[in-house]
Amino acid sequence: MAGRRIVVVGAGITGLTAAHRLVVDHPHLDVTVLEASTVTGGKLRTTPLAGIDMDVDEGADAFLVRVPWAADLCEDLGLADELVAPSARRASLWLDGRLRPIPSPNVLGVPLDPMTVAPGLLPDADLERLAGAGQPDAPLPAGDLSVGRVIRACVGDTVFERLVDPLIGGVNAGRADDLSCTTMAPGLLAAARSPDGLLASLRHASRATDPAAPVFNAPAGGMGRLVGELTSRLGDRIRTGVEATGIERAGEGWVVRTSDGTTAVADAVVVTTPAHVAAALVSPHAPEAASVLGGLHHASVVVATMAWRRTDLEVPDDQSGFLVGRGEGLLMTACSFAGSKWAHLDDPDHTILRVSCGRIDDERHDAMHDAGLTAALATDVRTTLGVQAPPVVVRLTRWPRSLVQFPVGHPKLMAEVDSALAALPGLVVTGAARYGVGIPACVRSGTEAAAEVAALIG
Repeated sequence: MAGRRIVVVGAGITGLTAAHRLVVDHPHLDVTVLEASTVTGGKLRTTPLAGIDMDVDEGADAFLVRVPWAADLCEDLGLADELVAPSARRASLWLDGRLRPIPSPNVLGVPLDPMTVAPGLLPDADLERLAGAGQPDAPLPAGDLSVGRVIRACVGDTVFERLVDPLIGGVNAGRADDLSCTTMAPGLLAAARSPDGLLASLRHASRATDPAAPVFNAPAGGMGRLVGELTSRLGDRIRTGVEATGIERAGEGWVVRTSDGTTAVADAVVVTTPAHVAAALVSPHAPEAASVLGGLHHASVVVATMAWRRTDLEVPDDQSGFLVGRGEGLLMTACSFAGSKWAHLDDPDHTILRVSCGRIDDERHDAMHDAGLTAALATDVRTTLGVQAPPVVVRLTRWPRSLVQFPVGHPKLMAEVDSALAALPGLVVTGAARYGVGIPACVRSGTEAAAEVAALIG
């Protein structure tokens, strides 16, 4: 592989991971990373909060531990000893105009014990069903199904609409009735197809799990610590402020045209940009792949970091925050109690909240200027938490077209992309559109892309 040149397009967590793996596992490769922005990390960003002496994430603030990819990367980078788990493990739902505790234990919102469901949260008939095995109303057909179809069939409409959709739909800013269960919650689909039933299977798996084990981890300095370590190790291999504007075939290799008028010659190109950007880059060579990538829908969201004086607002220190039901009429979709959730964000003088808004079917925020959006979210906080005083610090981070929506059959769509690219050796497309928007899924996609490139040019 000596002298072989690889260009990675995009320095989000997927691109950084792909480049890191190529450099570490194949040190004789010449790796260049092109990033259109002036900073690396994509949607992982940890920055100082004005007026308060601490750094707070503007995007994702943690990763799931039960899937190995992000944890393994942190171990590889020597960050394992810096990882922390949320201080508070309990959370709530805003339903029927009040905060209600999320039943625990649960799996993605599905309660495993009806005795843990707060009075009034579910009808008696649903509680009776939750005491059973969770067999579907009728045998589930083969292939991918929506999350909604699986949960509705096994435990009923109300459990899905009041508990599961706010969680799974909230994470992806989507409608869980439309989301691929294979992509978003493969464990639920496997449990639902088990002869034992959804609930029985989930209970069995839960008994084998340490209830004290962390569900989420993050570097104590925020997710920017992970980005910074990867960026530092890659060094001058990364070219920021340089956008890839086109990819052309050159013999058995490739030429990447850039926004600064230069070109990068490569034996292989790994495209890790958002799907709609990747579609434009691969369209001249693989129109079928471009059609799939360009046809994926994305939700736009906002993360508002808001701080109140502690004398004006106190939140429970044993609660990490709450999710908002789809039909509650609020603009906000979730509220995270940053200081309760993370010990390093527990400021003695301020209560810091991370308030999210935006869904695939709710784009009101796009039409609002910053002042109006701030006022609307502050009103939602007043409605839910009762605070009368205005926030003393507000930072709005808009993430347009940031969360891919994974339709039923999404894995087959990705297989179509790979099939269309198979005739183009050395051109690999990956990123959040492949396995999911979570950090572990993106790390996985970058890791696998690096291995694929190495196999192609080895």
